[in-house]
Amino acid sequence: MARVHRAAAVVAVAAAWVSWPRSPAHAYGFSIHSRILTQAYELRGFRLSGPDVWLARRRYTQTLSLDLVDLGDLARKRAIRHTGRGATISFSSYLRLDHDFGDWTGGSVTVDGASTRAIDAVPELRASSYGLDLLYAYVDARGLADGRVDIKLGRQLAVDALDWWAMDGATVRVTTPLHAIVEGFGGLRVRDASPLATSQVELDGTTGADCQEYVEGATPGTGAWQLIDRTRALTDHPDADDTGYCPQRDQWMPTFGGAIETAGFHSVFARLVYRRSESQTVGLLGAPDRLSPTALDTGYYPNEYGQAPAWGVNEERIAATVRANIDLRGGTAQVSPWAAARYSLLHGLIDEAEAGARLRWHAHAIEPEVSYRFPTFDGDSIFNVFSVEPSTEARLSWTYAPRAGAARVNASAWYRRYYRDDEGRQTAAPATDDAAGGGTVSLDAEVDERWRARGELFADGGYGGRRTGGAAALRWRRDRAVSAQGRATLLDIVTDSSTPIRAVTGALQLGATWRLADGVALSGVIESSSDRYTHFQARGLAILDLAFAPER
Repeated sequence: MARVHRAAAVVAVAAAWVSWPRSPAHAYGFSIHSRILTQAYELRGFRLSGPDVWLARRRYTQTLSLDLVDLGDLARKRAIRHTGRGATISFSSYLRLDHDFGDWTGGSVTVDGASTRAIDAVPELRASSYGLDLLYAYVDARGLADGRVDIKLGRQLAVDALDWWAMDGATVRVTTPLHAIVEGFGGLRVRDASPLATSQVELDGTTGADCQEYVEGATPGTGAWQLIDRTRALTDHPDADDTGYCPQRDQWMPTFGGAIETAGFHSVFARLVYRRSESQTVGLLGAPDRLSPTALDTGYYPNEYGQAPAWGVNEERIAATVRANIDLRGGTAQVSPWAAARYSLLHGLIDEAEAGARLRWHAHAIEPEVSYRFPTFDGDSIFNVFSVEPSTEARLSWTYAPRAGAARVNASAWYRRYYRDDEGRQTAAPATDDAAGGGTVSLDAEVDERWRARGELFADGGYGGRRTGGAAALRWRRDRAVSAQGRATLLDIVTDSSTPIRAVTGALQLGATWRLADGVALSGVIESSSDRYTHFQARGLAILDLAFAPER
């Protein structure tokens, strides 16, 4: 009888909740896209003595993206009421799981006679072992203040002039009546140590292994950089790095900046952006006498005279880009010039610059371009004191792609020059032997509705060695549900080292795609290669693609 009374009470509460007056639900649109990839292959490791080793990679990768459109149903209500502009709120996210359960991450290596797990010897393997990355997740509010203000909150992955980066913070864009958009942003830069972060957005030049601290000497200025003391107790985590301890990489990195760009011009676009990232200086890692009772520790960095600043600049850059589209002769011809440059205030130099144009005449297009690169790194990186090799590259491409034709032809040539002397230092003039060049020619043709073929020849040589070869591919499509493709490649490589290495590699790839339902597809690829060093290599890849986009 008690059960009956309890059941009656639950039904009464549920009925009251259903009948209780509430505000109407707000609709929204959404889409979900998921992809699952599995890979199985072997990597060969060469040894100077003893047999070579084979490392198994067993990778499982899954991605999940979620988009919510028109939260609060604001845009639909305005459309029904035929009102003017207003706010539209949406949400976007992208989550990725990457797991390798093979010998590549689960094996061990021998260091100084002791066996160490691979993930401890190479901390960067953590991302492949159990990597759960949130690439972006943000709320986007557009059209605020009568359509003049846009605000984005959350983890943002931004692609700007000559680079891409990520931060957890806010971006505000204001459209002015002067044909310009003013942008300001600020937050915490996404690092490898950030929650659900990927190491791919970490600034260049940092590492998670063998981090060193400054150990003071008997007198100020006589200290040396040494590995961080490992005597502290460590917890053994089989699937995580236990030895990589880099306190500077764990510091928050506030980032802020702004940009201004043109708006409302049909033929010209220009953007100027400034960005600065800095982090707090690491102090003492323990008691001042933890390393020596006589030479007291003054901090992670040299600080005998109090010279270590409280904060340090990791990155400070200003970049500009401009492009234009000029139509000629009624649209049958078009000229599209563009240019971009980036200046590092931290290093005091232009580290990237490029310029080019696309000249189109009917079905022909020519694209000349030139670029300059000078490697720069995180302000905390020791690579900033090493010799680097800037380079200049020129490239020329030609494309023939008729709108009604079944064939597409592309040809390109490039030339690169490295600037350094015999000791690797930067020089004003390039060294005589530090040049490389090459070219590529390809043909893509549609035979009929089911068959499509592609052929490619390529060659390059000079600084680094010579590489020549070609590839042929054929694709067959029975209908919208089933398709298959094959590709054969022949590659000849010769290095220009003191003991040249030559290898002729042949590779074959076969794949197929089966569309199981609307938005659901299963794809598989099998490839193999062989040369004088690896007589047979095989690799398999399977992809289950799930896309769900319901109606509103």
